[in-house]
Amino acid sequence: MKINILGFNIFAKGGTSRSNINLIKSFLDDGHEVNYFNKRDFDSKDIIKLTIHEGLYSKVFNIYSSENFSKLSNGDILIITREDLFIYSQVVKKMNRNIRVVGEIHGPLEYINDDIDLSLDSIDSIRVSTESIKNEFKTKYHFDSVFNHYVNAQHIHIHHKPSNTKRNLLIKARFEDGIKDISYAIKLINYIKNNTNRNDIQLYIKGYGPSETLYKNLVKYYNLSDNVHINTKEPINYIYISTSPYETLGYSILESLAKGNQALVYRGDDNVLEEIYQQYNGIKFLSKDFEEDTQKVLSTLDSKYTREERELDIKNLKLDFVNNNYASTYLDKLSTSLKDIKKSKGNKYKLKKEHVTELHKLNQRKKLYNKLKNKKFFKKILNNNTILTKFHQFYNYKKHKIELKSLDDIVVKNNRVFVESFHGNNFSGDPKYLALKIKERFKDMKVFVSSSNSLVDIEIRNYGFTPVRFGSEAYKKVFRSCKYVVINGNSWDKVFKGKQQIFIQTWHGFPLKKMVSDLNDEKERNQQLSQFLPRMMKWDYLLTSSNIQTMLLKSAFQLEENHKLKILESGAPKNEYLINNNTQEERRRIQSKYLFKYNPQAKYILYCPTWRKGKRTSLTNLNLIKLLDHLPENYEIIVKLHPNESRLRIKYSKLDPRIHCFYNELVDIQELYILSEAMITDYSSTIFDYAHLNKPIFLLQEDTTKYQQEIGFYFDLEEIGSFPVASDDEAQLAKQLNTVKYINYEPLIRTLLNKDTSRSSEMILDTIFQME
Repeated sequence: MKINILGFNIFAKGGTSRSNINLIKSFLDDGHEVNYFNKRDFDSKDIIKLTIHEGLYSKVFNIYSSENFSKLSNGDILIITREDLFIYSQVVKKMNRNIRVVGEIHGPLEYINDDIDLSLDSIDSIRVSTESIKNEFKTKYHFDSVFNHYVNAQHIHIHHKPSNTKRNLLIKARFEDGIKDISYAIKLINYIKNNTNRNDIQLYIKGYGPSETLYKNLVKYYNLSDNVHINTKEPINYIYISTSPYETLGYSILESLAKGNQALVYRGDDNVLEEIYQQYNGIKFLSKDFEEDTQKVLSTLDSKYTREERELDIKNLKLDFVNNNYASTYLDKLSTSLKDIKKSKGNKYKLKKEHVTELHKLNQRKKLYNKLKNKKFFKKILNNNTILTKFHQFYNYKKHKIELKSLDDIVVKNNRVFVESFHGNNFSGDPKYLALKIKERFKDMKVFVSSSNSLVDIEIRNYGFTPVRFGSEAYKKVFRSCKYVVINGNSWDKVFKGKQQIFIQTWHGFPLKKMVSDLNDEKERNQQLSQFLPRMMKWDYLLTSSNIQTMLLKSAFQLEENHKLKILESGAPKNEYLINNNTQEERRRIQSKYLFKYNPQAKYILYCPTWRKGKRTSLTNLNLIKLLDHLPENYEIIVKLHPNESRLRIKYSKLDPRIHCFYNELVDIQELYILSEAMITDYSSTIFDYAHLNKPIFLLQEDTTKYQQEIGFYFDLEEIGSFPVASDDEAQLAKQLNTVKYINYEPLIRTLLNKDTSRSSEMILDTIFQME
């Protein structure tokens, strides 16, 4: 039988490459002719190196380019080992209707992007890892020809002696945190170090990929350089760790177990790894709860993997994975699955061919222009400023039209929600709490969250949502595919707005400082207004917490210009969180989240300065270290920086062990409100949220007069509540913080925030979803 295998890159390291090599060997051992087709470019040196290293000497084995369709379609069976290559089956079936095409699912179903065309109308059968994945695939894609069969693991060598260690942990994986969640393992080591006497535990991380910088930053952030080692020599004896939310087998887990090492494995959000490894003594399961996992790590390090346990594991390994009849079993299962075929056709968005072609042609013209302008004959003509300007104008105009056409062709899906807080710079505020309520009440809704970097990704994934990189091509497509868009600022101009999309604007703060059309400076006012109005016209709903807030926003944003805008005075979801969660239990959770420890005696002062234009090197004239000297030893300070001043984090985090300044990307300020005893601020709108807790708010007035003249305020704070002025003397301020423990802000709440309730999110969603 002639068997063709199509893969992405067999010459690169990785689980799928190893699986493909093992698959080739098993078919060759059974006497079949095998041709492998590689998507990535390669040369003869790559083939020679692979042949020698893997011992693939055979007259009936060849490697070709994936673009060699005549050879690709010439066979009895084609096995495609990557989901985004399934589309090749359409061409192959046109050239050879008799060839049987098998699509192999190597990644978790959760990671199969809805925009990938699985071409199930030209696939004959699907191979997956486990019975549960098989059933899930059938249900999700309405496709019945599916069989489950583990990938071939013939390369593993089983060691009989069990391995034990008292301190070494190892991770070997691609550095892609969205898939492997290695950041959790780093944070777990930090938690263990802060909450136990085990400072000797060593975590070795081996791999490569885009998240390497993230891991190095986390090691520095948590001061773990003595405990976490990235790409150094791995230990001989170790306990393997896997924290991936989804795996279909986990080659590294299997390889470690075969060598005699134990493994600590997160069972998976889909429980697949528990399904595979639950009968093994050498496997213990993590829960992604720091307290529970700390005990699991320590008990595994302190216990012994016995010879009796090892013998049972070897028996199971041989039964499950040492299969000398892998190829024949594969073909038998394929034959059985083909008996009941039910095709599935999904309506998947694809960029229209003519738009791709137009953009390609336009870019080719740009390349030609850039090439010609360096030629001697054309240099003077094409480098002329007028011609250069005209060309760029023409290029940008045409590109804009083509991109807009392609965006307008994206199908809007009613069960999709796009959420963005502060342009993706963190995951917090009203958008976050609306997203959590949507997840709780509407199980069929899929929520995507804007993220500016990998730190924000971590926070988003912690809540079970899908991060999308701000400004990327994927961002544009996902954004425009979502019916509901929840934002707390301006949306990105380059994604525009689809005709069927609903924009829900939460705005990010109660207005204290004058904004946009109310600014004192006429030039600044006109400039901001001209930029702001077109963005405001996209809004369909605006959330406010009172009639007064509505009135102020109408004045600042000229809302009357948007005739379709509906203003919902139903309160702020972020303040609903404060109303419902000001408890000791929640305070304990928050303290563990940010400080990685629980200390009921600790008291935290939150310092929240507002942003000033220009680059300042210090936030205040206050000496925070001197302030701590005058406070009891159980007092600590948390500095919450404005996103525009994140560069100052290192300075403030190094001042003193009792001064904390977290990455803004990991911070939800509502949580810091609950954690803290009091807040020091200037003219930040944080005071309105914080007032819900009736904790004292101390106002710094270092440059209030100047700010009033340049920007202006809507009202005098002294008229609406009791806000003690923070002394500029550290000893006196410490006395204030020690003395004032409670201030009643109910009059302020009744006046300015009277619509904030314990059910605000529910009321908002009921109104919007019923109307739309």
